[in-house]
Amino acid sequence: MQEPIEKAFSPRNRLAPVRLLVALSGGAEDAALVRSAHRLAVRDGVNWCAAYVDSEREDPHRREVLEQDFAQVQRLGGETRVIAGQDRARELAALARELKVATLLVGHARPSGWRIWRRPVAERLARLGGPFDLVVVAEARQRPRFRPRQRQIQWRWRDPVVAAASTLAALGLAAGLESWLELGNLSLLFLGAVVISAMLAGTRSAMLAALLGFVGFNFFLTDPRHSLAMVEQDQVVTVVVYLLVAVVVGQLAGSARKRLLALRASREQTYQLLAFSRELAVATHREQVEAAGVATLVRWLGCPVVMLSATDESGDITPAKSAPEGTTLDASACSAVAWSRLHLRPSGKGTQQPMDTSWQIIPLLEQDRLVALMGLALGQRERPPSPDEEGQIDAMLRLLALALERTRLVADLEASRLSEENERLRSALLSSVSHDLRTPLASIIGSASTLRDLRDQLTDSDRAELLDGILSESERLDRYIQNLLDMTRLGQGGLKLERDWISLDDLVASALRRLSPMLQGLEVQREWPAELPLLHVHPALIEQALVNVIENAARFSPSDGSLRIEAGLDSGKLWLSVTDQGPGIEPHLRERVFDMFITGGEGDRGRHGSGLGLAICRGMLGAHAGTIAAEPGPGGQGTRIVMHLPLPDVMEVSDDHAD
Repeated sequence: MQEPIEKAFSPRNRLAPVRLLVALSGGAEDAALVRSAHRLAVRDGVNWCAAYVDSEREDPHRREVLEQDFAQVQRLGGETRVIAGQDRARELAALARELKVATLLVGHARPSGWRIWRRPVAERLARLGGPFDLVVVAEARQRPRFRPRQRQIQWRWRDPVVAAASTLAALGLAAGLESWLELGNLSLLFLGAVVISAMLAGTRSAMLAALLGFVGFNFFLTDPRHSLAMVEQDQVVTVVVYLLVAVVVGQLAGSARKRLLALRASREQTYQLLAFSRELAVATHREQVEAAGVATLVRWLGCPVVMLSATDESGDITPAKSAPEGTTLDASACSAVAWSRLHLRPSGKGTQQPMDTSWQIIPLLEQDRLVALMGLALGQRERPPSPDEEGQIDAMLRLLALALERTRLVADLEASRLSEENERLRSALLSSVSHDLRTPLASIIGSASTLRDLRDQLTDSDRAELLDGILSESERLDRYIQNLLDMTRLGQGGLKLERDWISLDDLVASALRRLSPMLQGLEVQREWPAELPLLHVHPALIEQALVNVIENAARFSPSDGSLRIEAGLDSGKLWLSVTDQGPGIEPHLRERVFDMFITGGEGDRGRHGSGLGLAICRGMLGAHAGTIAAEPGPGGQGTRIVMHLPLPDVMEVSDDHAD
């Protein structure tokens, strides 16, 4: 019965309020504290949250422990919060009130050692009070007393140089202004030196400048001169006040500089992430995303980077993308890749699975699905990545995983769309073939069987009519098969242009002659200037395109209607239009009628054909750099199909023939 309860307050269930808040400290006791909070949440069936107060003074080890604690909290179904502040007790109490939690869980404080003034967090929370139950979790074993960590202060040459230079500058100004200003005003010059040192080098330099200023001020400006002894009371007060103010101001200015540098670093990281996300956003294919991700990481980290596929199909672990080119993985790194691919967890340098390699292998996961693996040669850097760099690496890899998943989804969607389109075309082709092949075949079979079985009973005129029907339907069947062959040649790029000079009159006359049986009963009107230039085209293809357009117009025209064929010149192109008196084409279908199997009327089963004719026209005209479009007829009646063909330059054509 425990598994359904855990699922109820998993991280996906964010609608229910948080009822249990656990305070983490970044120490070794946090693991037991998280387990206790998890047990209480499971027992009571409530959501819970783990919070940490960040005072911006944590060392890398504490940050690493916190990351492990947060990962454990998320695995156990809790939320995580990080809040900035200096007073841990007040920040926790404020968060508890904000979330309206019922229980606040804290760890048992260990002895404070020499810091007797430091009160435990539980005691301070009890003093503050609040509308929640305060629960202190005892540990199974007592921890050792607190001992301050030995910190090795690493002085940089910049710190003493800046402090000494600023102090000497203040001392020189004070010596020059000594006769003009009082002693208290001269101390402001040394205070300015402290502020300048803090701004240029930080808190340590400011404290050194305060000490040097105190010594220099006392040694050179107070009586007796050139001695640290002071005999006048007001001078003692001035020097002591200066020292106290200098220490406070130096600390504040140093903290302000530290925050400013952190803000600049954060802004730079934000800018890098924004630029990286924009670069990934414009990448449309997986190869582009891989190249952008690898190039950005190697430029920012300064160490080799490789990307590997999510699956191991060939058995040979070869990077899909690497920078620098030709970077390979050693045997230990290959073992780390196999382990990470199997367990979906990081391995190698700087992880819980080091495997004696300089590479860190990080699996890129999206919704618990492995999309790729990244290999970072962090062991080849001069220094390990800082906590901020690790956070930025994690953010970049998350963006990269999202981009890779996006390209996969786009590829799947495109494949699905193509499959659906192919299926639609296949169905339309089968429907068209079943109609446009069977209809003329049925007519041919019927006429032929009538001639065979009733030959003696038929008159000569009946026989001639049946033979004309057989011939007409055979020609119709031949045109349909020719359209299918032309469409296949266009789709496979097998259409070759054999250009020749031909006049528009000859093209129209030949097309009308081929369609003379279909045009019986229709009035064909022709109108164009007498002196149109010759066309340098493939005559058979342009004639076939014109035949398809006229045939399509004849199919939709009434039996006693008329067709109008016009031509002219426009901007160096010859235009040719065919206008019918049919029902016209709806505005939203005027572009689609040039797609395969779109008839604009009754579909594939109607009397208007297969819908291949205009699609073939667009392909044939496109091969000549021409265009075709459907427009409404005059007065909104019928349809006007307009074709444009470019007129070649005579000198250019002559050069082609000469070659």
